[in-house]
Parts: sequence; C-alpha cells; structure tokens
Amino acid sequence: MDARVLLTVLLTVCLAEDTLAVNPGFKTTITSKGLDYIRQVGIPILEQSLSSITIPDISGKAGTPIGSISYSLSSIKLSGLTIPTSTLTSVPGKGILVQASSISMTANANWHYRENSWPHVSDSGSCDVSVSSVSLTMSVLVGADSKGHATLSTTGCSLSIEKLDIHFHGGASWLYNLFASSIAGGLKGSIQQQVCAAATEAINKQGNAALESLPIVVKVDKTSEINFALLTTPTFSTTYVETDHKGEFFLIAKPVECPYTPAPLPPVTESGNMMYVWLTEYLADSAGFVYQQAGILNYNVTADMVPKSLPLQLNTSSFRLIVPALYNKYPNMAMMLGLVTVRPPNLTINSTSADFVLPGNVDVYVVNSTTKQNIPVFTLGINVLADVKVKVAPVGGKEIVSANLTFLKASINLVKSDIGQFSVFVLQTAANLLCTAFVIPTVNQYANAGIPIPIVDGISFVNPSISFGQGYVLVSTDINYKP
Repeated sequence: MDARVLLTVLLTVCLAEDTLAVNPGFKTTITSKGLDYIRQVGIPILEQSLSSITIPDISGKAGTPIGSISYSLSSIKLSGLTIPTSTLTSVPGKGILVQASSISMTANANWHYRENSWPHVSDSGSCDVSVSSVSLTMSVLVGADSKGHATLSTTGCSLSIEKLDIHFHGGASWLYNLFASSIAGGLKGSIQQQVCAAATEAINKQGNAALESLPIVVKVDKTSEINFALLTTPTFSTTYVETDHKGEFFLIAKPVECPYTPAPLPPVTESGNMMYVWLTEYLADSAGFVYQQAGILNYNVTADMVPKSLPLQLNTSSFRLIVPALYNKYPNMAMMLGLVTVRPPNLTINSTSADFVLPGNVDVYVVNSTTKQNIPVFTLGINVLADVKVKVAPVGGKEIVSANLTFLKASINLVKSDIGQFSVFVLQTAANLLCTAFVIPTVNQYANAGIPIPIVDGISFVNPSISFGQGYVLVSTDINYKP
C-alpha cells in the first residue's frame, strides 16, 4: 500500500459486501486516542510525500534598472518539508479534518532572464527558496459504496503561506534579487496549488485504489467465509469514528442468508484504548448456521475410535448393567454412534460469561459382525452446554479472535427406542464421556482456529483485552503500525 494514503486508510480498518442487516454483526470504533496515533504515524509520511513535489515552471515580465525583461524559474523542486504542529479530528456528520501549522519547507530552482529590447542580453543561474509559517487544512469524507466498500473523497484543501524568501545565485543574480518579491507572489501561488493537488490526488485516487484492493469477504477455512460489508457510511462524532459491518458467516459452496437478526449494540462509551472491536452473538450464530448446513458437526463414532482408557466402550457388554435390554437383545455386539445436529448451535453472551449450546441427536446402533449392517436400537436427544473462553492473538501477520470450549453438562432424553422404554438417567455418564471425548474437541477444531479481524496490512494490536457485554464480545486494544 502506498504510504501516502496511510493517514486515511487507517481509519477504515474493516470492510465487506452486503447491506441487508439493519444492526451490525461486527463493529469497530476508533477513539480520539486512536485518531491521535494515526496523526503521529501519518504526519511523517505526509512530510516525506510532499517533500518531493515538482512545481511547474514560472515565467513573466518585469521592469528593472536595465529595462524590461522576461524571466523564468524552472526545475522547481520542494525539499525539507517539516510539519511540527498538527491535529486530526473527527467532525460530526462530515468526516475527518486534518490541520497543520508552522510548516516550513525549502526549494531550489534554476533562473533565466532576457532583455526585451536590443541587445537582448540574457543570463541564468540558480536560486534557493525558503518557505515558513505555512498552514494546511484538509477535510476528508469517508463513505461507503453500494457494495460495502469504503470510499474517500477530499472535500476541501487550503494552504496558506505567510513568508517566502528567494535568494538568487550566479550571473546577474543581483538583478533578480531586486525584484524577488514580485517573483515570490507567483511562486507562492504555484506552491499552494501543487501541494493541495498532490495531497488531494493521494487521497482521492491512490487512497480509494488501496481501499478497493482490500477484501471485503474474508475466507475462514475451506467451508466458510465472513462478509464484513459496511452497512452504512461511517459515523463521526467529536470523540470517535464508528463503522458498522454486516459480520456474517456464509457457506462458500452455497451461500444462503442467515435466518437470524442481529440485536442492537449499546452506544459507545469506551475511550481508554485506541480501538474497539465488537463481535456479536449474531456473528457466532451465523457460523453455527453455516457449519450445521455443511454437516460439519455430524459424524459417526465407531468402537475403534474410543480410547481404551475410557471406562465405557462401544460394545453391548459394556452397557450390560446400564441398559440391560440392549445387551439381552444384542449380546456381545459392537456398537456405533451417529451424532447429528438437529438445529444450529447457539452462543449466548452476557456481561460475565459466554455459553455455547449444541442441540442434537445421538443415534445408537449395534453392528452385525457378519453383514456389517448397522441396526438402529435407540435415539437420544442431547443438549450440550459448554463454557466459552475467548482470546485475541497475532497469527501469521493477522489478528485472530479464537475461542476454546470447556464441557459443562449435557441434558438427555429418549427420542425413540426399538428395545423398549428405559431410564436415560443411567446414560448420563456415558453422555458426558461422549461430549468430553468427541463433541467438544470437534467443535474446538473450528473455534480454536478462530476468525481473522480484517485490518490494513502493517497494523497490529497492542495489549488487547477481552470483555463480555450483553450479546457481544468486546476487544479493547491499542494499535501499532509498521510498514
């Protein structure tokens, strides 16, 4: 990414592609502290960018002690631009305002003159230009296009030069120095125009090109991707910039809109960190919907998959005292379990914890050793409850929010039986073992991998922390930029 657009691109750290949801599934907030960091990082880059501007040649006519002459300044190049004082503020309803003052810069150029009357004497040399007491004001509007991409547009730029001195060298430099103040006016206007033009181009052209190159759909794995579309134009207040995003998982093979609706998020009240990232129950539940669609959470457990260390093995002999009717009808036979999710898993978040519920069925079979036929014997309904721990950490240059589930309990009921009615209470231990050994580890394969937070290349989180709110997980962090 071109360094010249960092100042504005940093403000739009997350992007994506659809606009159906009203409330966001994903939200970011950049505070005044974050804006000030962006200013600290961006101003030196802006200095470097503006220090290499070439000013168009200047020419004119002037009266001198030796008569009327035609003059020109050529190869005018700025250098040594410094911006000691600057501010970057959010303007409610308008966007970002960049203000800089006490700017100084230098320039060098070649000069040439020719007498307008005979004998048309001409001469040339070089000159140094010193510019000081310069102030710059730029206003930038951050919007969103119809696909959810962020857009940038400069709505105003003004450069004011209070002092400009020219000193000529070589040839008849004494002559030029006599009317340097006349030339300074033209040069001042040209510098003002070119600096604003260069800054505007960097934002409008290169800035938008950089934003368009950022993906608004982030692939999570071979099954799913997340849509991080901007739902509306960013919100600007006096203390923060806020972006609302779709924040929804989609099945790559067959994208279908999630049937859930995001709940509203509370107003922004945090300000101690540079940036806040809000991940909602809706984002997690859309993931559950996608993985349930894909059948990821449906699988079979066979006898050879059960660790020998477990007290309960998948054979009817092991169940002899727990479900006597099973052993009596099918003595000494291997068993198989078919785990099927009947509804998408659900995440519930409150201010103190996050709980994961997985509703499903366990179809129990016995295996005919001769025909290898799976014979259904009974089906259990099972609701798995797990505690969720969330963390954020850098992985492969990306900031990843991941989760780890710890089994809490499982409630079971008998859905149907081909061996007669029996109490499921005796199967509670078996259900707990099944969840601990198979269900939770399977879910954790995906939860531990986590989801990437879409941010501009080079940005990393500094001392991020996790907290829970009603319906959301909040990542509070400072940021660091390293090109």
